[in-house]
Amino acid sequence: MIMGSTDFEHFPLSRSSRPSVVPGFSDFFRVDKMRSGNAAIYQLKEQFEKFSGSPQKVDACDTIALCFFQLEQYEDAAGWYEAAGRLILAEPTVTPALKAMSALGEYEKALECYTRQEDDEGFTECSSLIRELRRACASA
Repeated sequence: MIMGSTDFEHFPLSRSSRPSVVPGFSDFFRVDKMRSGNAAIYQLKEQFEKFSGSPQKVDACDTIALCFFQLEQYEDAAGWYEAAGRLILAEPTVTPALKAMSALGEYEKALECYTRQEDDEGFTECSSLIRELRRACASA
């Protein structure tokens, strides 16, 4: 985290609403330049393990999920989007309402993957969690 900043400023709300303090994760690792989606995923997973901070891990999860999504491996993509949601929800320094709003987008992306995969069980579980997160957002 950058010295003097607040937790709110650097907590991953969504890719579009995050401040652009550092280049995007995909840009930084030149994921788009790799010839194989699997090579990109391998490198991203390696980097994911090295990160200690939650915001970096959430970015890595999003990028890995996007790679799987583009490879039409929707089950794996959904798992990584859900991992990003779990990381957001586990963030100890953020209010519950902000965590719910931030995680909601990740679970909605996972739901899209379950829809494309035609995974009824994943769809049902994810839908249930999305309803809970929406209630938490509404009560804030």
